[in-house]
Amino acid sequence: MTHVTWTGAAGLRFQTEKEVILIDPYYTRVDIFNTLLRSITPDPAAINAALPDPEKVAAIVVGHTHSDHALDVPWIAARNNCAVVGSRSLDILMSLNGLPQRTRVCAGGESVTLTDTASVTMIRSAHGLVAMGKVPFEGEIRPSMTLPMKASGYRVGTVFAPMLQLQGIRFLHVGSANFEEKALQGHACDVLFLCVPGWKRRQGYPQRLIAMTRPSTVVLFHYDNFSKPHLPGTKTRPMPLIDMPGFIRAIQEYAQNVSVRVPDVGEVMEF
Repeated sequence: MTHVTWTGAAGLRFQTEKEVILIDPYYTRVDIFNTLLRSITPDPAAINAALPDPEKVAAIVVGHTHSDHALDVPWIAARNNCAVVGSRSLDILMSLNGLPQRTRVCAGGESVTLTDTASVTMIRSAHGLVAMGKVPFEGEIRPSMTLPMKASGYRVGTVFAPMLQLQGIRFLHVGSANFEEKALQGHACDVLFLCVPGWKRRQGYPQRLIAMTRPSTVVLFHYDNFSKPHLPGTKTRPMPLIDMPGFIRAIQEYAQNVSVRVPDVGEVMEF
């Protein structure tokens, strides 16, 4: 049994009896004022509250290096001494945080062994067109940057849709509402995690994604307003103007046999 928790933004926590694997862990939830105007830093108290058991975190996988996906990663990696998998930009970010050569750098298509029971395939992907029809903060994080830096310094880098294989189940993480069709060919999954915001800006999203990957379950996530705190046990505060009912309807009209789940932040799902 694998327990999967949506931890906010694009963050997922995969837990088995032996280990924890994280994808895009982000617990700091910087408010919009600081995101736009000031340098940002991880919040150790928020991270420790979310991850109280450091010795169990075996690996962190990062889909891209915007701050809501990567800000907390170096801090978590240093505390847990765990494997880190991601892009060249992630490697630079880790080095800026005093953690050089800690990242397994991928360009797309690599399969990386994480533990005895887990591996990840780093499928090339694309970022959604969420900022006035454009990708926010394009390009690479630069080695010349100094910390702390503004959110604009956390450039997107190479974008991946990680396929985590854990205890015989294939979990595909699409952390931004876009994809590269050629790279995705041949990658079927059991559980498909789909980013919601920006879904109308990519033709064929989600229908083409579902047709190619053939999941039995689709989980909708990254729809929370992650610039505001989330209180455990409360309903998730969604981003404005995402049209969640329309997204669910688009999936169900196309793939009637697919189970659609819409968790709240902190909800644990069993697979």
